[in-house]
Amino acid sequence: MSYSEKRAEIDSNLERFLRLLPSMMAEHAEQYVLLRHKTVIGYYPTAIDAQIAGNQQLADHMFSIQHVGEVAEELGHYAYAVHSRNR
Repeated sequence: MSYSEKRAEIDSNLERFLRLLPSMMAEHAEQYVLLRHKTVIGYYPTAIDAQIAGNQQLADHMFSIQHVGEVAEELGHYAYAVHSRNR
């Protein structure tokens, strides 16, 4: 996957997350959501739990993790996407 393809995946996941955030808040506030191809894969209690799940379920390790909350949380690398070590 090229850099531009990765960037497009990250951007589309973020766009989807922002659209879904208001509805997520009712049931998943303060959890972490794992997204791939604009699809919610699951919700997890911590960012590391979401990362582990993504690494186990997605062979190419290309996914995004976002915090479901009213206040933006700085997740560093995780706020944008987690992808394989073989960039």
